[in-house]
Amino acid sequence: MKVENINPFVESVAETFENMLDCTVVTKDPVVDKEDQGNPDIIGLIGLSGTAQGIVALKLPVKTALAVVGKMAGMEIRGVDSSIIDGVGELVNIIAGNAKSKFEGHAIALSLPTVVRGSIYRMTNLGDTVWLTIPFESALGGFSLSVSFKAVEQSSKKEAVHASVSSR
Repeated sequence: MKVENINPFVESVAETFENMLDCTVVTKDPVVDKEDQGNPDIIGLIGLSGTAQGIVALKLPVKTALAVVGKMAGMEIRGVDSSIIDGVGELVNIIAGNAKSKFEGHAIALSLPTVVRGSIYRMTNLGDTVWLTIPFESALGGFSLSVSFKAVEQSSKKEAVHASVSSR
């Protein structure tokens, strides 16, 4: 996985937390794996399609999700309810959308966010791609962002760009 395909996501997490939550994040050492290893309490997922395909997964322990969404909403939230699920979905959407705007040479479309809660699941990668998981620490708690990303082969790029333009 190329660093230029991951940096937009890392930058987007830092910018989103700084601008929306008035909270700085510390990026820890990334972990590369063929299969997703972590099953935190709540995961916000966004699919990428177009000239690049992939998945972005924002992974939060419940405690961090409560603090982050509470800060977004401007109130204390004590338990996981629909506001937490909606907030995590919105947060991953903002992060992926901001990262999308940073890519040069790609026409990328984002899926609607999906939020998964619990630990009875495993995310699998896209064929020959790997997961790159970037852990973060913040005053609101620890969390991570996992990305599985691959550029569409050159012969398929024109079709993907045409499909992306046609769907607008």
